[in-house]
Amino acid sequence: MSRRADVIGSDGLSEAILAAIDDGVVVVDEDGAISHTNETAREYFGLSADVTGTPIGEALPHGETLSGLETEPDDDTESLIDSITGETDTDAEELPVLRAHADGVELVVGRGETKRHFIVRVKPLDASTPAAAKLLLFDEISAQRQIESQFETVLDYTADTVAIVRADGTIRYISSVPDSPTEQLTELVDTDNIVDITHPDDKQTVRNALEAASETDNASIHHCRLETAGNGWKMFEIAVRENDSIPAIDGLILTARDVTDQHHFEQRRQVMNRILRHDLRNDMNVVVGHAEMLCDSDDRVVASHAETIRKKALSLVNLGDKVRTIDKQLHGVERDLRQVHLSQIVREEIDELHGQYPSVIIRSRIEEASIIGNTLVRIAISNVLDNSIVHNDNSCPEIEIDVTHRTETGRVEVEIRDNGPGIPEGEKRAITNEAETPLEHISGLGLWLVKWIVDGMDGTLSITENSPRGTVVTLSFIAADGSAAEAEDANTGAALDPSGFSGGSMADSEPIGTTTRSEK
Repeated sequence: MSRRADVIGSDGLSEAILAAIDDGVVVVDEDGAISHTNETAREYFGLSADVTGTPIGEALPHGETLSGLETEPDDDTESLIDSITGETDTDAEELPVLRAHADGVELVVGRGETKRHFIVRVKPLDASTPAAAKLLLFDEISAQRQIESQFETVLDYTADTVAIVRADGTIRYISSVPDSPTEQLTELVDTDNIVDITHPDDKQTVRNALEAASETDNASIHHCRLETAGNGWKMFEIAVRENDSIPAIDGLILTARDVTDQHHFEQRRQVMNRILRHDLRNDMNVVVGHAEMLCDSDDRVVASHAETIRKKALSLVNLGDKVRTIDKQLHGVERDLRQVHLSQIVREEIDELHGQYPSVIIRSRIEEASIIGNTLVRIAISNVLDNSIVHNDNSCPEIEIDVTHRTETGRVEVEIRDNGPGIPEGEKRAITNEAETPLEHISGLGLWLVKWIVDGMDGTLSITENSPRGTVVTLSFIAADGSAAEAEDANTGAALDPSGFSGGSMADSEPIGTTTRSEK
């Protein structure tokens, strides 16, 4: 711990006492001349041992300004430095320079090609000394400033704006991201305080975040509007945290990320959800109602068209419900990942498929397995199975389903193979690249829904070609701990009985079950 003098009496200004103080010490008498120094101060500024009696303005950089400082820094300290030195920027080419500091003033001097930084404090002497006499303490912080400079250099390579701020929002440093709203943000930091460029409605949020980080060490993340040059208010995600890991960096670390586009997307998503929830559903229900009335027409042609309208309208209503349910569970408060018995869900969906398409051959090989996910996995499985039949142009549609718990990877895979025409390359690339183009896009929402559901459960989706014809869709999920044993215990006897099933497999290995509805 540094040993410093708070109050030193005139009789105590001996070389032994001064030498025991870690800081550099310079005592100035009532005439502005140096009366005492210690070896540390002489080394700092290259002073000789006989410097006593020399005017401080001749011996020390900005000596007259330093001798004119009060014992406690006040609001006039910075203006005093500005008025006398005309320069407060430590990055200026001309050294030495002064700038205000919370603990006094900061003096920067040159030593060869390096800079040396000192915090200068003024301490009182006791009543037995002349009132004008002052003791100046020089605390070197060159190492701290070097660490800060390196830290700032690293921060300049980040995509976010990073600032070092004090608890009141005063900015000590702010990085700049070229050609971005965050660069425009730094252009506005003329006030040197982050609160001053915060939207009036969000100022208290920022103040609370700064206070919490400085007083309780609690890191916090908030959304607030900050003013940028040329683009007005932009939405930023700011994170404020205490800087315990790098003590040499004086201040809180505040990061700001431009999330304006994300914010607008969220607004649009909410509007779309409202449209799906109210407008589309209500209008389609009206269409269904009128179509059902026309279905009773004696004119068979009219009744046939009405039935088509009714089915399509119901399909749109169901699609809207699916989209809303998926969005709510994947992005809202209902996103709840837990253990789900996947094998049982697949069996139930196969049984449902038999009821809808009794002539389709379905083969299954199902291991007992549970995953970390939610009930949306049922929609994903159902969509893939339904697509493999609806879009199948084969005269004898066949589907093969494997559920495999791969203990070596800790994942559960659902592989669904069909003998249909296959998914067009453009659609597969759209899913792989997670973006559509005018030339490469997906017809409908089904495959996108599967992709979003799987992604929301930290899973993966892959689409490959089947041999000799068709598509292989593989869904991979994180296996629940002990999934096979727990699932089997919970569902004893639930597995499909393979006895009496007939037919072969499209794969090299024989599946455990092959069935059509007509065989049941």
